[in-house]
Amino acid sequence: MAVVARIATIIKQNAAMRNQLNPENQAYWDELVERMREQPKYADENFLQREMRALLDEVTTAQAAGQSAEDYLGGGPATVAIALGKLERPRPWWQTWDLLVPLLFFTLGTILPGVILPAVPLQLLLVTVQYGLFIVAMALGLWLTHRFTARGRLIGWLVIVVGLLAAMSLAARLVPARGLIYLTRVGGSVTLIVFALVITGLAWWQNRQHPNSWLPAILGSLWITTVLALLARFPLTSSLMVTSAGNFLIGLGTLLGDVSVLIIGWHIWQARQKKSE
Repeated sequence: MAVVARIATIIKQNAAMRNQLNPENQAYWDELVERMREQPKYADENFLQREMRALLDEVTTAQAAGQSAEDYLGGGPATVAIALGKLERPRPWWQTWDLLVPLLFFTLGTILPGVILPAVPLQLLLVTVQYGLFIVAMALGLWLTHRFTARGRLIGWLVIVVGLLAAMSLAARLVPARGLIYLTRVGGSVTLIVFALVITGLAWWQNRQHPNSWLPAILGSLWITTVLALLARFPLTSSLMVTSAGNFLIGLGTLLGDVSVLIIGWHIWQARQKKSE
């Protein structure tokens, strides 16, 4: 029953978005939908309705920019439907590696910076709560992705991110220090290096399987954080890292790591755009 209700909701949303089209684009859209139903790829009504919603979102945006649906999609309804039918059906999100990227970025942004200095312990209880909050936030984000337009999704994600940051800040104050683990100079160094090598190897393998995957975007931040943590554990540099200069170095490194994610991610996005064209 839940699936039927979900499909009914999407159908209503699609009908509302169709009504936003001008008469010319409505006629084009109606024929396109009819042609899409002839394609074996769209035998599943749920999948068809989701694809229609994504297309409607693009067509309404193009219409607002003064472009007709036919010009935007690059052909008549029959031609476009055949082309869409030949495209490989995307795999469910749980079968892709892209979902690992926000998890790793969350780890790099919240967990690893807290253990750069060996004297600062990893609080397992707090970490568990933080990951729990992150999973809830991701679940909410994935839920709204299938139920709102692009603008609604953007606003929803912003609200979720702000809520997540507020909840994590509150958790850091209220969660008691339990399950303390110290990443020592030797054991901690080995653990951090192994973790960085495993993630790097995974990113290399994933990029060979699927070029322009998102996973390599976090490598710069990963290794900057790892190097900072190693400097805090090497005898020759450990004393520096607990001074104001060390704090500045950690802050600068964290900033550079975040910038590297944006730069590498931008290049990956550009490559994906060119490939889709």
